[in-house]
Amino acid sequence: MRRLSVLIVLVCLASGAWQSSEEIALNRIQRVSDLAISDNGELWVLSPEAIARIDGKTGNPRFSREVKNAQAVTVINDNVYYIDGSNRLHFYPKEGDEGSAATDVYFNNPDQVQALSVNGSTGLIVRETGRLVFAAPFEIMGYLTTNSERFAVIPGANYGERRTPIFTLNGNRIFAWTGGRFINPDNYTSKLIYSTGNSVLDFCADRKGNLYILFSDSITVLNEDGEYKGKIGVGSIGYGSRILTNPVENSLYIFDKNTNRIQVVSQSGRESEELIVLDKNRPNPVDNFTEISFTLSEPLYLTITIYNLIGEPVKQIVRDRYLKGSHRVVWKAVDEEGNLVPNGVYFYRLESNKGVAIRQLIVLR
Repeated sequence: MRRLSVLIVLVCLASGAWQSSEEIALNRIQRVSDLAISDNGELWVLSPEAIARIDGKTGNPRFSREVKNAQAVTVINDNVYYIDGSNRLHFYPKEGDEGSAATDVYFNNPDQVQALSVNGSTGLIVRETGRLVFAAPFEIMGYLTTNSERFAVIPGANYGERRTPIFTLNGNRIFAWTGGRFINPDNYTSKLIYSTGNSVLDFCADRKGNLYILFSDSITVLNEDGEYKGKIGVGSIGYGSRILTNPVENSLYIFDKNTNRIQVVSQSGRESEELIVLDKNRPNPVDNFTEISFTLSEPLYLTITIYNLIGEPVKQIVRDRYLKGSHRVVWKAVDEEGNLVPNGVYFYRLESNKGVAIRQLIVLR
């Protein structure tokens, strides 16, 4: 049995490329139906009664309009599009004097809408049961028959081109659809680019085509061909949560449905002088869970293992390649069999081929 024998702690001050920079508390919005980020980086939040542009510092609405039973929203250029409770599409200029306009376009049980660019014009994709609907603001253009739970498009890309992919999620598998065009979706064909046995909460794409796949404790990053780039640890995220990209800030917005807060994970661009930072776990002492944070100055394959006081391994909680930056992982105070560990002193050890970092924690119920 391998025992914990080396007590080397690497101490440094560092900032990585990815780090949790802030939280946005949506205090005045009790029920969030949907969220969207515009191409100029503005956050919009939809509730059944209102649509609001949110101040990123306070979480309070800076601009708001009443809606009726709204269920999905998207923003592009100066226009906001949303679908109401009767499945009807509405739009209005972002902050113009004109009120919202109801179109003659209806959908069948839609739950997601995304605006995109088609040769300089605006197009919409709407997810219905068993298909994606391609629509202009005032007419249906066509359909793509596919079972999906979510879909994602590349912000700012031209969907008049056949090579521009649409991504769909079905059964924890992600497919890339190419070969068709927005005005003629019949020619789209799919290719499986990613599959996992874990439950995917949501996913999105950035302007470069990178995919960010949200799990309950981390984000997996792929390029548009499905090649694995690494992982971002984000702590504990509840089911029903959402992930979005902010194209202006180069950041990710993670909306946690359980807390009604948005975690902002940013790319700082600042370099680190040291390689590994392993922070103190929080909370400590540990009752039923704790978060362990660490920062890397370059991408590394690493493990994090919990050891008891006499150096016996209790639980390996991380074994993966993580991207440069700051990350958070969760230990639920259990051993490899899922049993709660007894009260006492434990150590958590981060190990890579570039170094080792160790800290102490206490379990006390």
